[in-house]
Parts: sequence; C-alpha cells; structure tokens
Amino acid sequence: MKPNIAGRLHATLDLLDEGFALYRRSFTGFVLVGLAWLTTIAIAIGLLVALVENERRLFVPGGLIIVAGLILMHPLLIYLIGSLSLAANAAIEGRPIDLRETLAIHPAVIGRAGCFSIVYGILMQMVLSVPLCICEMYVLQAMYVLRATLAFGPVGATEVMLAYLTRFIIGGIGCSSLLYALQPWLIERLRFGEAMERSVDLIRFRLRRNLLAWGLSALLVFAVGIPVSLAVGVLIPLPALLLLGAESSLAQALAGTAWLLGLALVMPPWFISMTLLYRRNLAARSGADLARRVAAWRENAES
Repeated sequence: MKPNIAGRLHATLDLLDEGFALYRRSFTGFVLVGLAWLTTIAIAIGLLVALVENERRLFVPGGLIIVAGLILMHPLLIYLIGSLSLAANAAIEGRPIDLRETLAIHPAVIGRAGCFSIVYGILMQMVLSVPLCICEMYVLQAMYVLRATLAFGPVGATEVMLAYLTRFIIGGIGCSSLLYALQPWLIERLRFGEAMERSVDLIRFRLRRNLLAWGLSALLVFAVGIPVSLAVGVLIPLPALLLLGAESSLAQALAGTAWLLGLALVMPPWFISMTLLYRRNLAARSGADLARRVAAWRENAES
C-alpha cells in the first residue's frame, strides 16, 4: 500500500529530527568544517573587492574581474558542499569527523561535480520556472478573492510577502535537490557515467517524498537559520561597534567573523538532512533496507 500524505510528512519530519540529532552529537566537527571553507570564501571575496576597487591601476574592467571571481568561486562552493557532505556521512556512520579527511577532496572530483552542478542548475531553473509562475498566480488570485469577499483594502504587503515566500520555497526545493543530487559525486567513488546514472535515478525514486523533504528542509533553514544568523552576526560585534564605531577596521573584522560563525552554525543541518535522505533512498532502492528489516524480523522471531 502506498504511503499517504500524513505518512510522507511523518517520515520527512523524522528525517529532519534525526539530522538535528546528528548535528548536536557532532556539533564541533561540523562547525569547524564550515568555518574552514567559509573563511576561505571570505578571503576570496575580500581579494575580489580589493581588485575591483583598484581596477584602474590594473587596467582591467571591474565587470571582467567580477565575472572571473564568480567563476573561481564556484569550485570553492563545491568544496564546501563536499566537505560538509563528507562530514555528514561520517556522522551518519557513527565515525568522528576528521577535518583532514573531509577537506581532502581530489580536484578531479570537484571538477566533475562542478560541471554536473552547472548543467543541473540550468535544467532546474527551466523546470521550476513553470510551477513558480503557476503558484504565484494562484496565490495572488486567492488573495484578490479573499480581499474582495471580506471587503479588505487593495493588494498590499501580504501579497508581496506570500509571493516572496513562494519563490523562496520553490527556490529552496531547487537548492536542496542540488545538494541531494551531488551526493553520488562527492561521497562515493564512482565514475562519471555511474555517478550521473545514480544521481538521476535517485532523484526520480520516491519523487513526491523527495520534494516534500527538499521543501521542508529549506523552509526549516529559513525559519531557524535566519534568526540565528542575525542574532550571532549582530549581537557579537555590537559592543565593538558601539565602542570603536562602524568605521573601525577591528569592528568590521569582528562583524565579518560573527557572520561567518552564524553561517557555520546554520548550514550543517541542511547538508546532514540531504545526505541522510540520499543514504535512505539508496538503501531502499538497492534492497539493503529490506534485507535489514528481514534480518531484524528473523532475529525477533527466533528470540
């Protein structure tokens, strides 16, 4: 019998809860991995800003510098995704998170995963543009009807917020699906064709449950992550900003460090959930989950 909506929702909430439990268990390791790569990205952004400010001395157009920086930033982001995915994989298997192991990703792996992410991102933008337009149209129409029925005022901030929330949820589904689709490339030693086949196969496998997990995980990051990032990014550097002023280099450095810490605290549960979802689907698809259940049933029957 196929699971109903309540069953899928319960399974997804159980997945997210297990992800947070793993995060609490290996909190320090995840934060260290996130800070390592976020610091590298922050340094790269700082160098990019410095180059743009000195574009006249370098005789290079600022737009060209920005484009080159964005191209170079892509492998760093893939490294970040791969490192946190490897850390999540270690935590799921009950192993301690080794910083050297999670950061030691072969450049060829990053290259293959990066190429796949570009193609996947383009296709996902094309696929999600249609449901995004449809959802926004229905949301706005519903609000129009509701306001006309209840004699409310003209369209206002509520509709705009709902439209942005719709965009965020659908965009979050796309980002979550990318993290999920990259798992075969980053945590398994597969050839290009094998990784591509497994990625596409496991995207389609249990698609409705996957869509629910992708959307809820992104919404959870939005609901929990933004307040945490704001609290850490604003409260920690606030004394330095009050004492030294906003123009102080030390205060700005503390503010930047606080924002990095906030991101490092927020991101790991997202990666853990997607890695956990991938491993569960892989086990169910290959029959390993069924074999484990049969073995457990036999042990209980014999005892």
